Amino acid sequence: MSTTWQVFLAILETFLMFAIGAWCCRIRILTPPIIEKMSHMLIDIFMPMLIFYSIYTRFDLSQIQQLWIAPLTGFLMMVFGAGLSYPLAKLLRTKDHDHIVTFRHFCAINNYLFLPLVILQNLWGDQYRPTLFLMNIGFTVAFWTIGVGLLAGNDMKRAVKNIFGINQIAVVLALIFALLKIPVPVFVATTFQKLGDASIPLMLGMIGGNIYLTAHKIFRDVPDALIMSAVRLLIIPAITILLLKFVPLPYDVYVVAFVVSLMPVSVTSALITTKYGGSTEFAGQAIIFTTILSLVTIPLLMKFLEPPTPSPEADVPATIVQQETAASR
Repeated sequence: MSTTWQVFLAILETFLMFAIGAWCCRIRILTPPIIEKMSHMLIDIFMPMLIFYSIYTRFDLSQIQQLWIAPLTGFLMMVFGAGLSYPLAKLLRTKDHDHIVTFRHFCAINNYLFLPLVILQNLWGDQYRPTLFLMNIGFTVAFWTIGVGLLAGNDMKRAVKNIFGINQIAVVLALIFALLKIPVPVFVATTFQKLGDASIPLMLGMIGGNIYLTAHKIFRDVPDALIMSAVRLLIIPAITILLLKFVPLPYDVYVVAFVVSLMPVSVTSALITTKYGGSTEFAGQAIIFTTILSLVTIPLLMKFLEPPTPSPEADVPATIVQQETAASR
C-alpha cells in the first residue's frame, strides 16, 4: 500500500472525528457552553492523566541511558521550530497579536503523535513505534513548556503561568515517579490510561465542533493560512531534513524524526488556545489547511527519506563471511 494512501487514510480518520463533533453541534448535542466546559475537563483532568500514564509507563531508565538521544531529539526539534518562528512570523500579513503567537506556537508544535503513529504503523508495522513513544517524552515536555509559553507572547507573567500549569505538573510528577521507580497502583494506572485514551477522540470531536461554529471564518484570511501551511509543511521540514542528514542519529531515531517533521499542525492546539491564549479561529483554520495539504506534501517529502546504510559485510560475499566466521571459531 502506497505512502500516499496511508497518509490519506490517517487524515481521513482525523476528519471523520471532526465531522462527528460538527454533526453533534449541528443537532445541538454540543453547544458553545458545553464545548467550553468539556474542553476544560479534557485539558485539566483527562489530559494530565494521559501525560502521566504515557511518560510513567514508557520511561525506562535503562532504555533512556541507551537511547537518551530520542527524547532529546524530540525536544530539540520543537526548540528549533520555536526559534524559526520569530523570523518566519514576519511573513504574515496580519499584525494581530493572537494570530502571531498562534503562528509561533504552530511553528514549534505539530502533530507529533497521532498522525505519525498511524503512518509509521501502516508503513513499517511496530518497528518504529517504541522509538516514537520514547521521543514523545521530549515532545510532551516541549509542548507543555515551550508550546504553551509561546502562546503568551511577550506577557512574561502569563508565560510563567502557562508553563507551570496542571499539565506541566503531570510531566514533572511522571518523571519523578519513573526515575525513583515509585509504584503506582494498577487500578490507578488503568483509570489514567482509559480516561487519557478517551481524551484524544473526545478532543478531536470538540475541535470538530469548534470548527463547525467558526466555519464561516475559515476562508476569512486565506493568505496567512497558506503562509502557515507553507511554513509548517515545506519550509521547516526542508530545513529539518537537511539538518538531520548531518546529525549522527541512530537510524530509527532518524526515521521517526524525519516523519514527525513532515506533520501538519497539532490538532489539540485548537483547544489549548482557549485556555493559554492565541486565536482559536486561526488555529482551526490552520488545522484544516495544513491537514488537507499534507496529503500532497507528506508523500512528496517522504521520497527524501534516506535508506539505512548497509553494513560493511553487505558487500562481502556470503561464502567469505562464513569462512571468516568458521576460522574465528
